[in-house]
Amino acid sequence: MDRQSTEELNETLKSTSCDGFSEYLKNLQEAPSLQDYFSIYMAQHNMTAAEIIKNSGISRSYAHEILNGKKQHPSRDHLLALCLGAHMDLNTTQHALRIAQQGELYAKVPRDAAIMMHINHRVWNPVKINLFLAEHDLTIIGKNPTGTEI
Repeated sequence: MDRQSTEELNETLKSTSCDGFSEYLKNLQEAPSLQDYFSIYMAQHNMTAAEIIKNSGISRSYAHEILNGKKQHPSRDHLLALCLGAHMDLNTTQHALRIAQQGELYAKVPRDAAIMMHINHRVWNPVKINLFLAEHDLTIIGKNPTGTEI
């Protein structure tokens, strides 16, 4: 199954039997890793890992674990911080969240809507976004709803 779109895969699954599922999986091209996704993004946008990490505000060692593929499923907030640090647009951010098997930003969730609004307005500064979130009594990026650090 050469680089099929999600829609094409959905159509293929409609005609796939339970007995044929193993064959479907064999033919399914593996999705890129988060490491690959960021590597491609950095190359396309002439960015370095150091720039992204500096812009993200998360710990350098943890960010390197994510970007080097050692941490394949980071927390949603850590990944959001890296996407903000990379100045990713909304579609690119959503795709990174899908690759990491984290929930996409959802416009009906107030916190997500606020983050989406900032991304759409090309405001990627986590401090500015967190100030806005705090002003609206929403959990800031990097904190659990209980207020503890992630």
